[in-house]
Amino acid sequence: MIFRGILIICFLASTSGEAVSGELMRLIREPTAGIVAPGTYHFSMNTFPDNGLRFSFAAGIFPRLAAGLGYGGWNITGLSSPSWFDHLYIKARFRFIDETESFPGAVLGFDNEPEAIRSGSTYRRKARDLYLVFSKNFLSFGGDMAFHFGMSADVRRLVHAGVWTGMDKALPGGFGLAVEYDFATNEADSVRFDNNGGFLSGEIYWESFGQVRISLQFVDIFKTGGESYRALGVDFLGLL
Repeated sequence: MIFRGILIICFLASTSGEAVSGELMRLIREPTAGIVAPGTYHFSMNTFPDNGLRFSFAAGIFPRLAAGLGYGGWNITGLSSPSWFDHLYIKARFRFIDETESFPGAVLGFDNEPEAIRSGSTYRRKARDLYLVFSKNFLSFGGDMAFHFGMSADVRRLVHAGVWTGMDKALPGGFGLAVEYDFATNEADSVRFDNNGGFLSGEIYWESFGQVRISLQFVDIFKTGGESYRALGVDFLGLL
């Protein structure tokens, strides 16, 4: 069942045209409508408590289609022996609408990686599974500003669709800010936005020529799922 989303994306990709080269593919945790072109790849990793590390690799396979894997573990740094995730996670996205001056770009994607178990948490968020996300960039003072809106569905058991939104703002000198808010509509009632819940996260980043991005992340600022924490994120865009 978890491969249903992948099959849909691959079928759509068979009739696609050209895609743009590398773009922002995430806010903090949530996906955007960014894509990488064939012959390029996007590598991303971030820390989580205690001494945990998540990383993912996605490559452009066909125009408009990118796919890859996610993995990670606990105690990757420090003195304790590492403990790895039980299995690899699947990540794929198909860009079926390119962004224009009047309309956002749109991506249909699949990601079955849930939030990693971490210290200080009282709740673990579900995987996005099949998702649809729209992104629109605007020229603004100091650098581009983009807004993002996404929806997701559990391909095994759909009860409520997930909904999130966010924005990122480029600043002079390669610096920038990003923020995202997960309404948690697909999560337990106790963490939903209409029950004083929802998950707010932010990021301060620096990037070099759109290829390397280093960020300080502030995750779960409202402490909905446990203690809020800071994380280090690194993204790299390269050629295969």
